[in-house]
Amino acid sequence: MFGINIKKIAHLGGVTNRDLVGIDFSNNNLKLAHLRASLNKKELVNISSRNIVGLSDDDISKIIGTSFNELGAKKPLIINIMPSHSVITKNIEIPSIDPQEIKEIINLQAGRHTPYSRDEIIVDYIEIGTYKNSYTKILLVIVGRNIVKRQFQIVHKAGLKLERVLLGAESLAWSVTNMLKLKTEDSPISLIHVDESSTDFVIVFRNKPLFIRNIPIGAQHIMGDKELHQMKFAEEVKRSLDAYQSEDIERSPNMVVLTGAVEETDGLAVVLNDTLHLPTRCVPYLRNVLIPEGVLKVVSSARQFSFLNVIASLLACEDMKVDLIPEEIKLSKSLEERGRELIKSGILILTIFVLLFSLLVSSIYFNNAYLKKLNTKYQSLSQEAKELENDISKVSLIRNYLSTRGYSLEILTELYNVTPEDIELSDIRFDGQGKLTIRGTAESMSTVFSFVDNMEKSKYFKEVKAKYTSKRKEGLKDVTDFEIACLLERKA
Repeated sequence: MFGINIKKIAHLGGVTNRDLVGIDFSNNNLKLAHLRASLNKKELVNISSRNIVGLSDDDISKIIGTSFNELGAKKPLIINIMPSHSVITKNIEIPSIDPQEIKEIINLQAGRHTPYSRDEIIVDYIEIGTYKNSYTKILLVIVGRNIVKRQFQIVHKAGLKLERVLLGAESLAWSVTNMLKLKTEDSPISLIHVDESSTDFVIVFRNKPLFIRNIPIGAQHIMGDKELHQMKFAEEVKRSLDAYQSEDIERSPNMVVLTGAVEETDGLAVVLNDTLHLPTRCVPYLRNVLIPEGVLKVVSSARQFSFLNVIASLLACEDMKVDLIPEEIKLSKSLEERGRELIKSGILILTIFVLLFSLLVSSIYFNNAYLKKLNTKYQSLSQEAKELENDISKVSLIRNYLSTRGYSLEILTELYNVTPEDIELSDIRFDGQGKLTIRGTAESMSTVFSFVDNMEKSKYFKEVKAKYTSKRKEGLKDVTDFEIACLLERKA
């Protein structure tokens, strides 16, 4: 276990406060790198390598599980690095500059560039640039679906879960500027990354890989017979460079950079310089990283291995464009994320409901407590108020009685005053609701109507009406019986 403070490397995007583990097990060795990223610090915690030659997938899964236990990573983001010898890359031109149209065209035409059907491959691409204002140059990346599924199954059997599958050559292109500290803005650079059993040839321009080719010669071959394999290596590099130039992708590189497992390749840079007629530099990939002395010895002990593609993939994972995860796994991850978002939304809504309910209950509780306090405080005043209210009611009744006392006598007096002398009243009735009924006998009909007129002019009567009049004989003279109804005017 060792740590590396990588302070001079660019900030790791949105991945903070989390462990990242990179895996590369497509060659003869299983390579693991453990990076711990926080808000202001990125620390390479551990690097390990295990030989997996001739092992079954189950045995590889057991080794991965054991290695992860030794790493001590807590809920890491696991990234698988796909080497260039496992993928097919093609430089093609798409007659569109619209990203959606480019994706649709690639999905339709990808099968033409491989001997496999469309269902057997996973396709992604890197946009290189636009020319003629209507064409887009892209680097098409194709990998067999069975290769990726096998890697997912091996990691799954180890009790882990792969989150991303990145193209190692793309992270190598990123490392030229960010780790090797070389400029690629003005002119392409030919990057030669030497690993144990193979080598990546990558043309890098503006941090993007323009051309990728795998050379099946690595550090173990060169360490065995230097002169023979160095010449073969130089010839393969020249063929790769010629293939790039023949496709007219971009300008020719002005420099060759040799990195990776280069400690045991003394003299290779000179051979490449003589063969390619380009300035060739040998740049160790950890030279710009501050490493303690003891850790440097551990890294140097694995001289035939290169961990550059694994380390760079961890550092650059947020900037990588190529993602070689199968569509069904992407869909499954999307559904899982939606499920998590739905659960989060449910928890948030429930929390808000509980808070509102708590506030309501608290408000009711405190209001009840305040009401009890007021009741206790004003209980004595309430009894006095009730007694005072009863006294007021009694006073009101007495006042009303006094105000209406003698009113009936006034009514009778007024009725006496307005009654003509030739009218005899036989019945006077008052119903208590303000209605007065008068019956009597008059000598003539005109006398009755005169009586009604007199009552209407009085301030005590209103709505005076003769309900009926009836003539009859009384002795030798005619008389008229009548009934008058009216309302009494309330006394102010």
